[in-house]
Amino acid sequence: MSLVGITRSKYNEIYEKIGPAIDLGGGLDLDDGDTLVIKINLCDFRMPETGAVTHPTFLDAALKYLRSTYKNLSIFVVESDATSARPDLLIKWLGFDSILKKNNATYVNLSKTETVRRSIHGRYFREMDVPTLLGDSNYFISMSKLKTALLTKITCCLKNQFGCIPYWKKVKFHHRLDDVIVDSNIAMKPDFCIVDGIIAMGGTKGPNHGVPLKYETIISGEDPVAVDSVCAKILGFTPFFIGHIRKAQESSVGRMKYNLKGESLSEVAKDSEYNGFYARILRFTMGLKNRVG
Repeated sequence: MSLVGITRSKYNEIYEKIGPAIDLGGGLDLDDGDTLVIKINLCDFRMPETGAVTHPTFLDAALKYLRSTYKNLSIFVVESDATSARPDLLIKWLGFDSILKKNNATYVNLSKTETVRRSIHGRYFREMDVPTLLGDSNYFISMSKLKTALLTKITCCLKNQFGCIPYWKKVKFHHRLDDVIVDSNIAMKPDFCIVDGIIAMGGTKGPNHGVPLKYETIISGEDPVAVDSVCAKILGFTPFFIGHIRKAQESSVGRMKYNLKGESLSEVAKDSEYNGFYARILRFTMGLKNRVG
């Protein structure tokens, strides 16, 4: 079973909690001088307090931890253009540019960088254009948000790699979204996943316009399927009924079974205002009661 860590934290505690949270999830297999890529989530023009996008404080804490733990890392923070997102503007609008400069990290828009065509024999793609930066790096961290999503029930670590696909109009894949999410993880599987659930997002209008929820939780681990299985349970879902989680396991991206360390999953879920009202609405809206996602 894959190891998954759950750590309680608020944003004003994140600088002390980020290291232990990473360790609970199995730690980073990094060496001094490595090239590291971190995929954040900038899905729309929303403030971090909504739970929709990566919180600048969360990224700052992670970069500070990396700089204090390892020497001479080449760190790249990445996102790509999407139908409703322009990360080049969001990086400046949300103040990430100063955080990157302070921590000697470089922002790269994956839609504007070189790619290489990779044969993957996936569920939808047989070949996928993969940013060269990801292929050339030593280590890849997926830094996602804990959110519900109308099309996919949840959007956490696995769907974060969908955002690495360098095409702008990714909406064209929505008719096979679960399969394309899996393929993006076959082609660009992260080495480590860390999910910001300090302020998450729930309700039926996620992942951009849902309800901000204070889980005050960090979920971490090496296996994106196991990490997302824990995230699904926190959000009130059964992982098997999340199409891209189930299909990712079928495609050997990871396993839904996990060994949990840290906080109690039931306590984290119980403490959330989400479970109950919003979970019932979302299940009803998606028709999850009597069908497999």
